This record gives sequence, C-alpha cells and structure tokens, in this order.
Amino acid sequence: MVGRVADRDLPHGDPLLRRLGHEAVRAFRPAHDLADLAEAAAEVQQPVTTGRRIAVVGMRGGSGKSTLSALLALVFARHRQDRVLAVDVDPDWGSLPLRLGVRHRHALADVRAALAGAGSFEDVEPYLTPAAQRLWVLPANRGRLGDSPLTPEIYEQNALPLTRFFGVTVIDCGSGMRGALQQAVLAGAHAVVLATPATPDGARVAGRALDLVAASGLGHLIARTVVVFTVRTPHTRKALDFDGAAAILADVGAGAVRLRYDRHLASTSTLAPGRLAHATRATAVRVAAEALGRAVRP
Repeated sequence: MVGRVADRDLPHGDPLLRRLGHEAVRAFRPAHDLADLAEAAAEVQQPVTTGRRIAVVGMRGGSGKSTLSALLALVFARHRQDRVLAVDVDPDWGSLPLRLGVRHRHALADVRAALAGAGSFEDVEPYLTPAAQRLWVLPANRGRLGDSPLTPEIYEQNALPLTRFFGVTVIDCGSGMRGALQQAVLAGAHAVVLATPATPDGARVAGRALDLVAASGLGHLIARTVVVFTVRTPHTRKALDFDGAAAILADVGAGAVRLRYDRHLASTSTLAPGRLAHATRATAVRVAAEALGRAVRP
C-alpha cells in the first residue's frame, strides 16, 4: 500500500504550555525575528534555472541526517511552487520513507526504463511515491531481503537524470564519505548539509568530514556546505561552544546552524509537521534557505 502513516497520536515537539505561550506572544515577537524568518522563507522560494541537488550526509549513524533530510524536503515542498524530490540512497535500509510517512513500491533502479523514453514528468511519476503536495519520495531499494545493492552507476544513470524534473532534490546519503556511492553523490551535488551531534566530538567529526571532502578533490564543496549541529537529548553533558565552532567553519567558508532538541523528533519515526516544535520549524527553514543559497552560487 502507498500512503501516509497516521500521525494523530504522535507527540508534539513543544509541551502544551509552551505551545500556548508561543501563541500568546506571537503578536509581540521582535520584528527582527519575524523579518529574519520571512527573509529565509523568501530565499527558499527563489527560482532556479536547473534542478538543484542538496546532499545530506553524516559521518556516523545517529547523526540525524535522515531526520534532517525529511525536514528539508518538507520545507522546500511547502514554500516552493515547483516539484521537490527526496531520494534515499542509504544502502543500509535507509529510513527516509519512514520519516516522511510513506510506503513505497518502487526503488531507484526501477526508473531506468521510464527515463529512457521520458519526455515529461508524467512518464516517471508512476515510479515515485507522493509524500506531500509537490513532494515525491524514491528510496534506494524496496526494503526487501535480496534487493540488489545500490551502486554508483545506478545512482548516476537513474538519479541524476531524474532530478531534471524537480526544482530541488534532497538526497539522504549513507553514513561516511569514503565509499564510492557517497563520492558519486557528492560529485553531483550543488550543496551539502552535514549533520553532526552538537558536542565537542561532533565538531571534530565535522572538521574531519570537511578534510575528507578536500582530500577527495571536491574542495569546492566546502563553501557550499552547511554544518547542522543536532541536539539529540535535552540533557547534554558536554556542551558545544557553538559560536566558536561556527567561527572556525566560517573561516573555511562553511556555514553552521544548531538544531535544538525536539521531543517530537526524538520520540517518533514519522514526522508530523504540525507537531514539530516552533524552533524546529524555524531552524529547518533557515537551513533550507542557506543550503539553497549555496547551491545556486556561480
């Protein structure tokens, strides 16, 4: 079956009192906060001359890359007027379809026959799974034992041509950057979003990741990278000096954003946009805006 997983019983990211508080102070929120968010939303809506591919990567499991991929795909679909594609190329049973609440029938390898004679989006649409208005999902495999592994050749022959039908494509990669598949995704990306824990170790991991990007001959992507420090628990023992980390990343041309703890993200598999914390929604818009802004740079 293809369809959205029910979300009526999922918890809210903000407790009830905080949600009521947000509504109570909406009219009194500082003008510059509203202006910054409106500016970010406008950046997300900017036109593109050709489809932009944004790769979301993490150096290890549990970094939050699939959650971040789902958030970005939902933001682009909500604010843009063209089509958005979310592709899961994680070879280890990726969770992006689950995060977006869809059940799929087709995988990336299935679209090659349709692409061979595709003259329009309607030729390939039957192979995609709708997740929201203007948002479609395509995973690496069908989630069955015995599925053929996704290879760099399948990605290059299927995913890259498919993205021409979309204004923005968000690509959820496997963990790490050394594999041939990850290198193929990065080589075809217009921007990179790097998810890493908001801890001192997470900051060091981000530094190593950017070193690997440079060493692999893709140094131009550093200036097109946004590092998102994800807070996975409300009680972090070793706090990150976010301002210090952001300043170091800025020196090499990369951006930095902090995604704070969200009870909804932490306790559910399927995202319900209406139940996300207010801060999560605002941060997701800012990450999407910065990633797209870097993706369209000459």
